[in-house]
Amino acid sequence: MRSRYAGVIAAGAVLSLGMAAASAIPAAASPRAVPGAGGAPAPVAAALAVASVAAPAVAPVVASVTPDVSLDQAWREYGDSGGQGSWAGADGTYSVPIPGGHDAWLFNDTFLGPVNADESLPSTAGAIHNSAVLSSPRATQIGTFITGGTRQDPQPLVSPPASGATASDWYWNTDGIVDQGHLYVFEQENGHIDSPPPFDFGQTGMAIAKFSLPGMHLESVTPTYGGTDVSWGVQLLREGPWIYIYGVENGGGLAGDQVHLARARTGHLLGPWQFSTGSGWSSDPAASAPLLGGVGASYGVARVDGQYVLATTGSFLNPQIYLYTAPTPAGPFTGGTKIYTPPEASGSIYTYNVAVHPELTGPGKLVLSYNVNSSNVAELYANINNNRARFITVSFARP
Repeated sequence: MRSRYAGVIAAGAVLSLGMAAASAIPAAASPRAVPGAGGAPAPVAAALAVASVAAPAVAPVVASVTPDVSLDQAWREYGDSGGQGSWAGADGTYSVPIPGGHDAWLFNDTFLGPVNADESLPSTAGAIHNSAVLSSPRATQIGTFITGGTRQDPQPLVSPPASGATASDWYWNTDGIVDQGHLYVFEQENGHIDSPPPFDFGQTGMAIAKFSLPGMHLESVTPTYGGTDVSWGVQLLREGPWIYIYGVENGGGLAGDQVHLARARTGHLLGPWQFSTGSGWSSDPAASAPLLGGVGASYGVARVDGQYVLATTGSFLNPQIYLYTAPTPAGPFTGGTKIYTPPEASGSIYTYNVAVHPELTGPGKLVLSYNVNSSNVAELYANINNNRARFITVSFARP
């Protein structure tokens, strides 16, 4: 089982919650198994040609990095103003533009309101492992909080089946994308392992949840590639007829995690996929080769001025945020320029898991978020701002 630290809440708070089943799903795929109609296709020995994407010769140059106080404050006010069973704070913080001019924000371990006047949580405050929130562009209006269950008894938006040896497993959202009129959200399945808390969990599988739009009703959950090896879908990027699916594999210890990349044709996100071998593409998931090492447990990729920018923290809770650039979605990624040091990271408070939000800005800029958390759960209950994302805006020198 692959030990992960994405989206962690201190042991005894959220990770120990019992999980309720949201729907019945097929049996989990075996590690690196190939899903799709008619069973697993045979591996392709020859790598497929790497797609060429035109890009300027000069990589984007960072001109400035500034905290996005307005976005921080919007989520702070939203969390503080809710009632019983409302969104109070969370990690994850992936955003997906959906039809109708809205954004769907995908969260992981989510504390439930109400929030006290001093921004502490009642000792009875509950939590669920994943949720979603709908907002207007740039979160100028943050509205519907979406979970499973009811407002009186919220449950995770998506849950594994509650049966067998994995009955206590849970899902964390990774990124999502709209394809052929539906929202697809990648789900990392996790279970408890025999390791010291708060990192006493590991990945047990991957799945893709399919939601109707605009209602965000869960239609299906389908096991997918990854197994215990690669957490797929930390970033989804549409380019022409392809959806690029970025993943992360645990590199072991302080060496940091490794970037993997797959792609699927639009309309075929459930499979089959092609996997980057470093020199081409293969339909064999075992042929997937790391494109970059030393990244955090989750990272973001966005197109900026014709090039591709990868934003990540350092390895294993190193709070520094770095940028890499590449001429194509498949790399090669170079640079690793340190652009920001989150001021929140101190003592038991740590920061992690960068996500990109290109829909929030115009040309030459990119909004990033990073998660804030604590290894001491009492600090989260004392001040829920210790479990709310922070946002920064990166401005690039125009070519």
